Amino acid sequence: MKSDTIVKSTYVIGWLFAIVGAYLKITHSEGGEPVLRIGLIVWLTFIVTSIYEVRTSNRINNTQKTVWAIALILFCGITGLIYLLSGRRRIATIP
Repeated sequence: MKSDTIVKSTYVIGWLFAIVGAYLKITHSEGGEPVLRIGLIVWLTFIVTSIYEVRTSNRINNTQKTVWAIALILFCGITGLIYLLSGRRRIATIP
């Protein structure tokens, strides 16, 4: 599977699992915790693949790579959206 597909799909799937899992936990329904755990694993996959793309990029310098990596770890939701919508075209080499 290509990195492009993995990054985009894990971002969307991570959000979906987080929303569904949060809803299930708020309503005290069964299965909320496993759904949130799956969402966490999917988010971690997104973070790792995105950081890998950023770190292997030849288009930006090391300072920018470090800032992107820290932002992806600390503010994954909003930084991931910014990365997918605008930053990725400038950073990653997408075939």
